[in-house]
Amino acid sequence: MSPHIKVAIIIAPLLLIGGYIVADYYQTSKEEKYLTSEAQRIPAYRLEMASSCAIPEQACKFKKDNLILTLTVDNNNYRIESSHKLDGVTLGLAQVDRETRTIQMLQLSGPTSWAVPVRRLTNLKMDAPLVMRIALASNGKRYFAEFEIDKSGPWGVE
Repeated sequence: MSPHIKVAIIIAPLLLIGGYIVADYYQTSKEEKYLTSEAQRIPAYRLEMASSCAIPEQACKFKKDNLILTLTVDNNNYRIESSHKLDGVTLGLAQVDRETRTIQMLQLSGPTSWAVPVRRLTNLKMDAPLVMRIALASNGKRYFAEFEIDKSGPWGVE
């Protein structure tokens, strides 16, 4: 076997692995730039609280421009009623230094009515506030809200 073939057999796997790493790095970089530019292109608006919020006892109302949202907790279900068609809704419960648990809501009778069962949380920090986050999409715009809730609701530990 000639020395050129021996060198080629030794170097070929190294070039293959190096090429794979470089291609992955280049592709990941392009995807991140695309996702970042796409996220910046779609506007996001904070929903303003239109009423006092004391769920589960009392409904929470939010509004921004013409969009009005009502969040209730009944029969161990989160329910959202909207004045406009929604493309998707996500709820999240969070505490400081804890991972946020998000829940994708499901459409009920139409694109203005959404619900999902309440999931019970464990290992809550009793000295830290519990925060509910809502994120939704409607007519090509994104909306979000964040507010504190009482830990003694149906989502807390017994």
